[in-house]
Amino acid sequence: MRKKNDLCLAVITGVFLLSACANETDIVNLGGTTGSAEMSSDGVQSSSSGKGKSNIEDYFIDNAKYDHLSADEYRLHLKDGRRSITAVKENFAADTSYLIANSQNCFTFKDCEIIPFPDVDDVQAVTFREHNLTCDEAFDIIRYWLEKWGISDKVDLDASVRDSKTPSGDPDPEKAYMLARDVWDKNDGAGFMFLNTELGYVQMSGSGVGILSHGVITDYYAKQNGQAEGSISRTLDPYDVFGETVKSGSLKDLEDSSYVLLDGSEISVSDGVKVFDDFYSFAKDLDYEIYSVDVLKIVDRFVYKYNTRRVYRGVPIAIVHRGHTKDYVHSYRLTGDGGSIYVASPEELCAYYGFAGKPIIEPLCSPQTEIIDIKDAMETVYGIMSDDYQCNIDRIEFCMGYYQAIDTEDNGRYFLTPCWEFSGHSDVSGYDISIFVDALTGELGFKEYRRDVVEGK
Repeated sequence: MRKKNDLCLAVITGVFLLSACANETDIVNLGGTTGSAEMSSDGVQSSSSGKGKSNIEDYFIDNAKYDHLSADEYRLHLKDGRRSITAVKENFAADTSYLIANSQNCFTFKDCEIIPFPDVDDVQAVTFREHNLTCDEAFDIIRYWLEKWGISDKVDLDASVRDSKTPSGDPDPEKAYMLARDVWDKNDGAGFMFLNTELGYVQMSGSGVGILSHGVITDYYAKQNGQAEGSISRTLDPYDVFGETVKSGSLKDLEDSSYVLLDGSEISVSDGVKVFDDFYSFAKDLDYEIYSVDVLKIVDRFVYKYNTRRVYRGVPIAIVHRGHTKDYVHSYRLTGDGGSIYVASPEELCAYYGFAGKPIIEPLCSPQTEIIDIKDAMETVYGIMSDDYQCNIDRIEFCMGYYQAIDTEDNGRYFLTPCWEFSGHSDVSGYDISIFVDALTGELGFKEYRRDVVEGK
């Protein structure tokens, strides 16, 4: 379900990824079962049976087009022979059926979930930056939430706000405000500020709110366990550390389910959406959708957790998952979108973690009415994978791939490009993987995950 709103509050966040250390496994032979793999002198596994390059990293070093990506360079790489989006939509069911019935290498498609193609007539690749709030605007957002929670008269804002590099102990009240302001404005909002008291928690990034917590969940948990209110840090609220997930599914699947929330009221999952109906305020062409819902049990009552992601011009942004170990895309990091909104009563949004707001968006190309179809996209993947590569594709979706520049000069610059995402797993290797094929250029990107911690699939 997709919800729009007109709230003029700019609530945006930076990227909060839960990433593990890089893993040097060669993705070409991920899950391979033959003895053809060898170890190179630098310890990176390669496969003698691969098509094209024997090592996936070699492929990206030699072929990646996203190196120092600019609008002019991107337009130069738009692929010829693309298919009209109208035709892609009309033939989507037949093309996916063909793909599943005619897999190559050691790919399989058992129980593959096919996400319907979005209702769009054209797509566009863009670049965006999150850092566009002034320090005064950031303070105004913090004040808004303190007033909404009814605690503004209990907080000395100047004494409570500090930048992220301030030690965890309370800073000098006379310096805290100026320190945060100085760091924020000198870095165009790239520095962090925090409000951290016994009453609530707001974490600010360059362009808005990244974490909100009124402490409702922690307070209820503490009370039911005989602890004093405020004895557990509000910073823990958005992290599910007190809750057991008792039910998960799409909003459509769970919309009629009802549970007793922390305040004792009982509302349906669909009615819970009304609580945050005016929360998001996005830039032009951005919307959001609820892609899943979790029902969390907190001791003896419940909290609804709505998992959201942004949508650009009708195409949802790829989701970020936990357990990320490595990217295979030259000079850029593959990331993803995601937010979690927690509802514990019919009256307020009690906690939030994720992405929201108004990034500055600039086009990499004009809107395009032709894309690489799903069969050609998967053929591109087959073309560089070794014959013994073993992976089951669990999910196929047309989405916006989310790339982050890792070069120092481009720090804070992100790219959204229309992509086919093939999400899969290997029981042999123990890794999950997402494979992205840019639907306009044919560029490939890969992400690996540890299967024991991946969530959201």
